Amino acid sequence: MTNRALPSVLLLVSSVFLGACGSSDVSFDEPIGDASTTTDGSSSADGSPDASGACPATCGGRCTDTASDPNNCGACGKTCAAGQVCGASTCSSSCPSGLVNCGGGCKDLSADPGNCGACGAACGAASACISGKCACTTGAITCGGRCVDPTNDPNNCGGCGKDCGGLACISGVCACPSTAKTCGGTCRDVTTDPSNCGDCGKACARNEVCAGGACACKPGLSACGGACVDTSADHANCGGCGKACASGQVCAAGVCQASGTTCGGGTRLCAGGCVNTRTSNLHCGDCGNSCSTTELCVAGKCESYEPLPFCNKCPCAGCGDRCCDPLSAGSSALCVDADACPAP
Repeated sequence: MTNRALPSVLLLVSSVFLGACGSSDVSFDEPIGDASTTTDGSSSADGSPDASGACPATCGGRCTDTASDPNNCGACGKTCAAGQVCGASTCSSSCPSGLVNCGGGCKDLSADPGNCGACGAACGAASACISGKCACTTGAITCGGRCVDPTNDPNNCGGCGKDCGGLACISGVCACPSTAKTCGGTCRDVTTDPSNCGDCGKACARNEVCAGGACACKPGLSACGGACVDTSADHANCGGCGKACASGQVCAAGVCQASGTTCGGGTRLCAGGCVNTRTSNLHCGDCGNSCSTTELCVAGKCESYEPLPFCNKCPCAGCGDRCCDPLSAGSSALCVDADACPAP
């Protein structure tokens, strides 16, 4: 195993940061320019980036908007009190005029792509929210009820239904980029493919992903002594590699606690440490249940994922209505078979 941890890369942002991440297919008519021709967006949770995929702010390794995030209101870590909402970067009892409370965050339903026309109504890739309705961005086309960019969509490259079959879509033409390699007759992005990491046939270990052409520990894990461990809960590496807790002690939040310590904050005791089984790739859903090489822990279940070749921002057309993971390896998107993104 390559002895390095996965960096917290945030060139990519999820469709959602505070809840569900996928969005359903919807119908769109004309590109942006005539809002009267658009239709309502599909259901999705609060927290989308802007239409370009830009990240307003990064807090705790996740993309968010401090103007409306009740857990990071105005600044990272600034949490609004119970009953308060976050609007214009300020915690208050109600939203400013013109904004609507969506899950504790004050949103402009006329322009927010994650809450377009109604809370949770998200616009998909290659679309934006105009006057409370989702519209295809300029240059996008409608394929199967979704807005797609035919210049880079591998499923609709140059036109609807033109599938690149493992190749990248470059300027509307299916091709294998110079940065990729042909492995087994298929174009593979060796910077992100865990089965061909750095070169054809070089596979990563169970608790690793492929980051920048090298195997690295999955999100939430660190490389210690040739193994990927969770230093927040690992009894032998509590708070850092080699920092072992004494016999009977419990590792909680990276600190050795006295014997008999009760795990709190949604964690449970697993192998001498307090673990969040909803997000742990080593103890997913239950103690000892580790996710496989092609899985990530999402809401307590090991969900299959695949590195999406040649996609460098979310939302990514190739993910369709699947979740786009913001903690992606090597600054390339991961498509996750779930409605919630993995936590850091």
